[in-house]
Amino acid sequence: MIRDAQVKVGSSNPRFAWINTDDLNDGYDRSGKAISNDLHMSAAGYIIMGKRFAREAVRLINGNLLQ
Repeated sequence: MIRDAQVKVGSSNPRFAWINTDDLNDGYDRSGKAISNDLHMSAAGYIIMGKRFAREAVRLINGNLLQ
């Protein structure tokens, strides 16, 4: 229910974005412990999330400059 609202808001306006992070909770934490479907993201997951945020930020900035 919350996720549906987040996705809806993220796609409701060209100045908004929604970033999927569902696939980032498996792997290894920073101490090297294996995690699976963890509450927090894996160490690599945080890096991937940052790249996704950056990609969307650039897309939003470039799109807004064109308006």
